[in-house]
This record gives sequence, C-alpha cells and structure tokens, in this order.
Amino acid sequence: MKKNLFVTILLVLITTTSKAQNAKEIMQKVIDRNNGTTEISRVRLSTCRVIKEGKKYVCADAPRIKVLDMVRKDYGPKEKDHKTVSIIIEPASEKGIGFLQYDYEQIDKDTDQWLYLSALGKVKRIVSGNENEPKAGSFFGTEFSYEDMESIHIDDYTYTILGSETYHKRPCWVIESIPGKKRAQKSNYSKFMDWIDKKQYIALKSILFNRQGKKIKKIYNNDIETIDNILVPRKTLVFNLETKRRTYLVYEKIAFNKTVSDAFFSQRTLTDSVFRESTLKKYQSYLK
Repeated sequence: MKKNLFVTILLVLITTTSKAQNAKEIMQKVIDRNNGTTEISRVRLSTCRVIKEGKKYVCADAPRIKVLDMVRKDYGPKEKDHKTVSIIIEPASEKGIGFLQYDYEQIDKDTDQWLYLSALGKVKRIVSGNENEPKAGSFFGTEFSYEDMESIHIDDYTYTILGSETYHKRPCWVIESIPGKKRAQKSNYSKFMDWIDKKQYIALKSILFNRQGKKIKKIYNNDIETIDNILVPRKTLVFNLETKRRTYLVYEKIAFNKTVSDAFFSQRTLTDSVFRESTLKKYQSYLK
C-alpha cells in the first residue's frame, strides 16, 4: 500500500513537472513565431461602449474610429529587440499624434514608450507612478492598455497547461500564465489564460485577470491569414468586462520584410512632420 502510494505521488510530481516544462516550451514557440524582420501596416481601431441585445453585444453609440500607420523593425542577434512607431492618420483632428515603443530582450530592461501630442507639440514619456507600480492609461483611447502593447519576456511568468479544448474547430492548449513577483509589481494583471492553437502556435483567445483575480478582459484573434509566409490575425477584438467597452483592431493592409530606415524609429519621427510624412509615403507604397 505504501509502495503504491509512493508511486502515485511520484507519477503526479513527474506529470506536473512535465506539464510545467511543456507549457513554457509552448509559450516560447508562441513568442518565437515568425513575424518578419520588419512590418508596415495600415490599422483601423474601432472603439465603443456595448450593450447586450439578445445574445449579442452591440455598440450603444457611434464607435470612435482611428486609422493608424504602424511600422516595426527587429534588432539584435536574435531579432528579439523591437522598435515600433504608430502614427494616427485619421481623424483629421488627431492626425500626427504618435506613439514610439522600444521592446528589449534583456529581462531586467523595461519597455520604453513615448506619446506625442501634435496639438501640444510635446513628447511625453509613459511611465508608472513609481518603479513598483503598473502603467496606467490606454493606447490611443482604446481598450488596449499600454501594458498590452509590450512584448512578453518568457521568464517573467510561470506556465501551466490547464487542459485541451477545441475552440472554433481548432484543437488548443489552455495555458495559464502567472507573473513572477518582480513582474507582478509592474503588471495590471494577476494572470492570463490563453487558448493556443496546437498547430499554428498562436493565441486564439485570452482571458486577463486583474490584480484582485477578477476577469477584466477578453481578447480574440480572428480571420487568421498567411501573408508573405507569416500568420496574421487580421482582426483582434478586446472586450473590457469592467468598462463594457470593446475595441476592434483590423489590419487593412500589411507588408513584411521591407527595407525600413533605423532613423525612422526616433523621436524625430514624432516631432518632425515633414520627415515623418515623406518617409511614411514611401512605406505606404509597400502596403497591400
């Protein structure tokens, strides 16, 4: 009896360890999935407050729509550092508002973010209240937070496979990610649950929990296409369960692996409209 109990406990421990290792390996593959060395895209953001009509959520008022041009370039020996510029093209009243972000592979180096308000002619660095607090605010007034825009460091979290489910006819792992102590101090989230496509290694659905452990957001990646041999979710929906607001992010046009100048990823792009517009015009010619 004692021997059988010992074997049972040992098998549980081995299985648990194996699951934890496999979960991390799966998430590493999600992070490492090919997304090109550069990306140029035209993005439409549509945000509204929603109400439930029957079984569906619909906009309670006219959605706020913003059209952006976004440019990304990867750096470093493993191309794990990223620089991204996002510029509002429409509406005309917000044209020229820009966002600059640097993501780093180095685990102890936080993402740098800057916001440029064209009406004020000022660049504002986005920071938290102090080093042990998460950032507040949203990306261009949408339901994507500044934290949602940051790249993930694999070692910032512990991972567990909760099970397997079929989601939209796709076999998926359901994986729980919990931030470590250091990351938890700077995050608005206490954990994530991701439905990872077993074949494509892409998150089809995510549930985000706030610091109190309550579900706060649901994110869905839809209309997944292969463009230039790269998987692209053409439409992403984020639904904020707390504010009852949702944002659709739609890639209207996109191109990968085009030549992009290093000089474009600087605050000059935010503040120098002549430089910005002339460079964007060139990049826009790549879009399809």
